[in-house]
Amino acid sequence: MPIITLTSDYGPERFYAGILRGALLAAVPDANIVDLTHDIRKHSANDAALILRSSVVHFPKGTIHIIAVSTESTPEKPHRIVRIEDQYFIGADTGTFHLIFGKEPDAVFDLSNMMADFDYPTFPERSLFVPAAAHLARGGIPELLGRPASLVNSKNTLNPVYADHVLTGHVIYIDGYGNCMTDIDKQLFKEVGTDRSFVIVMRSSRSDIRKIDNSYSEVPIGESVAVFNHLGLLEIAVNGGSPSNGNVGASGLLGIKLDDVIRIEFAQ
Repeated sequence: MPIITLTSDYGPERFYAGILRGALLAAVPDANIVDLTHDIRKHSANDAALILRSSVVHFPKGTIHIIAVSTESTPEKPHRIVRIEDQYFIGADTGTFHLIFGKEPDAVFDLSNMMADFDYPTFPERSLFVPAAAHLARGGIPELLGRPASLVNSKNTLNPVYADHVLTGHVIYIDGYGNCMTDIDKQLFKEVGTDRSFVIVMRSSRSDIRKIDNSYSEVPIGESVAVFNHLGLLEIAVNGGSPSNGNVGASGLLGIKLDDVIRIEFAQ
């Protein structure tokens, strides 16, 4: 049974996702369609890449991923099929492909001359990505859809910097619980920290964090906590944080926003 995932920035307009699901099932009735998320920030290649990076390791070889984020084709953002580690990714070359794994893909194919099955120039997810995914799901090879190509946009993100006993990173994602994921990974933290004491500097010194816990529940409800998450990235959270229960999480409680700088000061 072929697996096809959908990732989009549709938000409340999720009937677009319903159209894609219906078209995919009409073309491949035995397909297993998985909605990863439709709540990506509008046109955010970074967020789409982060969600896919977090998810694809849990899918089997041969899985096909449709990326419906900023899908208009331009010379700077052409439509592509990309194969990375035996999985396929279909979308516009916005930088997402490179960011998913942080390396060059195994193969890239151009979709510029592919015949659309519907004349929907403003909805390429339906007119191009669906038939491309269906072709692959039925066992077709990507060479029949487009010529071998290369990525146009190898987008880079800001990287953590260590200098003068300070590790500086950035907030790269904030989830619905207000948890703030940074680009500081566990390995780098250990390498530069060398088991020294440290402080994660917050806006208020009363909110500074001086240890890394293994789980949210190691601190009382409503208190801030730092953990390394399932991606090995430093996450600043509040135990029990959720806008629905009045505890707005680390983003609201600590005033952390996307792209904010996070400083970790190590003892000298």
